[in-house]
Amino acid sequence: MTDLDSKVDQDPNPGLLRVGIDVGGTFTDAVLVDELGNLHIAKVESTPADISEGFLGGLGVLHARSGRDLAEIDFLAHGTTVATNALVQNQLARVGLITNRGFRDILEIGTQQRRRIYDLWTPEPTPVVPRERCVEVDGRIGPEGQEITPLDEESVVAAAAVLREQNVEVVAVVLLFSFVEAAHEQRIREILAVELPGIPVTISSDVSPEIREYLRASTTAVNASLLPLVGHYVTSLAEAVASRGVRVPVHLMRSNGGLAASKAAAELPVSLVTSGPAAGVVGAARLGALAGERELLTFDMGGTTADLAVVVDGAPQVRWSGDQNGHRINLPQVDVLCVGAGGGSIARVDSFGALRVGPESAGAVPGPAAYGRGGESATVTDAHVVLGTLTATRTLGGELKLDPDSAVEAVARGVAVPMGTSVEHAAASIIRVADSNMASSLRVISVARGLDPREMTLVALGGAGPMHGCSLAEELDMTKVLVPLYPGVTAALGLLLTEVRHDLGRSWVRATGGLAIDDVQVQVDALAWRAHVLLEQSAHAQTGRLTFTADLRYSGQAYSLSVPLNVDANGRLAPQAITDAELAFIEGHRAAYDYVLDDTPMELVAIRVSARAPEEAITFDGGSAVLSEPMGRRRIWMKGAWQEALILDRSAIGEAPVPGPAVIEQEDTTTLLFPGWTARRVAAGSILLEREVH
Repeated sequence: MTDLDSKVDQDPNPGLLRVGIDVGGTFTDAVLVDELGNLHIAKVESTPADISEGFLGGLGVLHARSGRDLAEIDFLAHGTTVATNALVQNQLARVGLITNRGFRDILEIGTQQRRRIYDLWTPEPTPVVPRERCVEVDGRIGPEGQEITPLDEESVVAAAAVLREQNVEVVAVVLLFSFVEAAHEQRIREILAVELPGIPVTISSDVSPEIREYLRASTTAVNASLLPLVGHYVTSLAEAVASRGVRVPVHLMRSNGGLAASKAAAELPVSLVTSGPAAGVVGAARLGALAGERELLTFDMGGTTADLAVVVDGAPQVRWSGDQNGHRINLPQVDVLCVGAGGGSIARVDSFGALRVGPESAGAVPGPAAYGRGGESATVTDAHVVLGTLTATRTLGGELKLDPDSAVEAVARGVAVPMGTSVEHAAASIIRVADSNMASSLRVISVARGLDPREMTLVALGGAGPMHGCSLAEELDMTKVLVPLYPGVTAALGLLLTEVRHDLGRSWVRATGGLAIDDVQVQVDALAWRAHVLLEQSAHAQTGRLTFTADLRYSGQAYSLSVPLNVDANGRLAPQAITDAELAFIEGHRAAYDYVLDDTPMELVAIRVSARAPEEAITFDGGSAVLSEPMGRRRIWMKGAWQEALILDRSAIGEAPVPGPAVIEQEDTTTLLFPGWTARRVAAGSILLEREVH
């Protein structure tokens, strides 16, 4: 087991020992940064049956490698798949829903927007709460927050009796216009605490206080369905970590690209659904900026999936609503597109003779055939072994030795024989199909959104990503690929490069014309107060950096654009704040849709705040290159033929460009450098692959 370390901070933070652990579908990645700036990494197998075991395993390896007592840890961050796995596998709590009379079918009706417009036969995903567990109560709040009909508390007691008979484990409460006035929802929660003692209750005005009843109901129902599982996971993990001597709380990565204390994360588990992928994008954005690359396409290719994202001007792109396994979630989240293309993706020939790769994966158990652990299906990893990119002389994660014979046998049996071709051509076809799947998805998040990949840099992350960087870049006509210092653990590294962050928003629909700035200030003050409370709970800091935005739309439009809202450091709105927001909306609308409506009035739809703790994230130096000779040459299948390629250790890459073909090896990944490409070291220990353009 080799130890990888490097200097990560020219000016070390005395007494600061940080640990980040990200649990993936196949591997759990762990990173430790000590007070002298030394970086230690670990990669252990994930444990799908109990993912906390993988977390604790990674923590144990870091302890052994660094020689540091776990009690010395000052900061512990975690990216988790617990919420994602629960949704994908439908391992959700038994939820009951309470809503207004006449709105029992809100989850069944949805938005009536079909995912496939012309597909009338594929059923929609089953709602989190079936109709028999949706109950109604009497009472109504109006659109201005006025009480139209008082809450009938007897109907609430009757609803609780129905849910008790249904043996619900948790209750979601979603009432009309609770985002304006939450009194009825709050009173229902008080009554349920008496009628259903011990049953958690989540209310929509806490989870997603925004317009659009279905989105709010779906988000609240999903949050409720995850509460018992995530709450138990966080509590159990905290106890297990404490029993090993760790004295600090666990911070969890949220989908918005920020960290939150475990207590806050457990109360809003729906905010964790893209926890790990968000950490990878944050890490890529920070490392790209250090290397002078701020316009990025990132792809994080692990063992099970490839997570794709866009970074514009150094900032990961965030969406305010998304879909997870067919369930709509109306919370801010780093805009990540997940594709079923990983090192463990299974290749097969279908009944029509076509080669398919993914989305099924061999996962951690049994894994690719090359792992020698009983896997029989051909995978992307097996294809790389057949083509010489990976060999038995190297180990994965410092421990796992590869079995080339099993890889050849799996590719031959599963692909070569059914297709009537050689094992080499079959393996090359597997790689080509996987690359095509990822390239198509990268076009969806770039070209389809008006971005030109040719003007961007591709960031190759994950244990498998750097093996596909050059081929994907050529497919997209890109000329630069950035490979971070430790791409196989960038998501874990991203946990240490981000900040404690909370995103809050509130719908407040008003015409912008004639809007009094003092009325807007009241809304800003309310959000600022909530943000400071959350910062104090998460980071023990009453102050922090607050960034305000406003959602605007033309009157009559269904959807809005988010634009900056001019609020100074003291929390006061500038006198011209609304005018500035209108001008920003006009420019944003022109950029997004290529037209504006000059004579159409605008509406303010929502006000949002992003609150960040004042702590500064660490920066990376990456150490110096080690002058050494190539480790040798070997035959690698590249671009349709066998070629002699240099074999280099990652540490030997310096500022002088190294030409391909070459294979650059390190413990957590392998980088494949195509002919016509060069590799050189840049800031933070990253290497930049550049294609020669004639």
